Amino acid sequence: AGLTLFERGGRGMRPTPAGTLLAARTRRALAYLARADIGPWRIGTSARGRLAEMVTSRQLDVLIALSQHASERRAADSLGVSQPAVHQALVQLEYLAGEPLFDRLASGLRLTAKGAWVVQQAKLAQAEWFGAHQELSELVGQLQGQLTVGTLPFSTGWIVPRAIERVAAVYPAVQMTLVDGTYETLVAQLRQADIDVLVGALRAKPPHGLKQVPLFDDPLAVVVRAGHPWCRKAPKRLADTHDAAWILPMPGAPARTALAEAFAAEGLQLPRGVQINSPTLIQASLLSSDRPALMSPRQVEHEIASGLLAVVPLPVRHAPRSIGFLVRDDLEPAPALRRFLEVLPTLLS
Repeated sequence: AGLTLFERGGRGMRPTPAGTLLAARTRRALAYLARADIGPWRIGTSARGRLAEMVTSRQLDVLIALSQHASERRAADSLGVSQPAVHQALVQLEYLAGEPLFDRLASGLRLTAKGAWVVQQAKLAQAEWFGAHQELSELVGQLQGQLTVGTLPFSTGWIVPRAIERVAAVYPAVQMTLVDGTYETLVAQLRQADIDVLVGALRAKPPHGLKQVPLFDDPLAVVVRAGHPWCRKAPKRLADTHDAAWILPMPGAPARTALAEAFAAEGLQLPRGVQINSPTLIQASLLSSDRPALMSPRQVEHEIASGLLAVVPLPVRHAPRSIGFLVRDDLEPAPALRRFLEVLPTLLS
């Protein structure tokens, strides 16, 4: 970025603001690499490993590419280097790690347990350097970098796009990416910094190593197509709907837990139905059938306003479904993510 990192004077060298920022990020990155070397079973020891002291950024790029492509040739193609260069980097990495990081199979490369741990820590270290790049570019007046937001179906359709637009207005040069997926998939990506934040319906407790921040409670209601028989004569009790062919949330989803608890309160098991995890397919199924779904009316507010879908006035007793975000509990957010997290609560008023 062309920034001065140290001021030199008669009493020696003193870090500039840019130098202070870079030093802090570098310390965090090296701490992750030290964790990579000693392994999760020895965290907290004073051992220093060769990875933290000797690994290069190119070797980390190779390691991550190999974990993604499971092939030296494909990893080389993705990095724009030769296969022998990738092979040499892998040999050097495994020497520094002191053991194999991949099993060599006929079908390709497969991470060992140690390899998976090293890849995770390498990605976290790289995230610190990406954060440093953002902070230094902000000092020269044009913040650059990336922001990747993981979103869960049925819970973020209105809030995340608005937050992204607010961030883009302040940081137009930041490349922003939205990633949709299941809770389990996105949590795994969050743990290793493939995404920066996960926004959606929160679980009762956050997974280990992550912290969650509630933003608002999102009530659920029974939604059907306009013209559904229930629009003319609504069921008096949830038990009266048990024989309907429901659209069911996926196992583990808070909405499914809420539906199961609501039926259990009336002495019934979860009804039969089809499990759908796609908002688009749920809307299509609602519009083309008499299936009901328990969902947030906020997620289909445009369809309700346009007369395509309707909310059945049927009370459903369930615990509040909390919408919020998850981040790593040791996170030091880069500027774009920090702005995104600051914006989210302001959109609720």
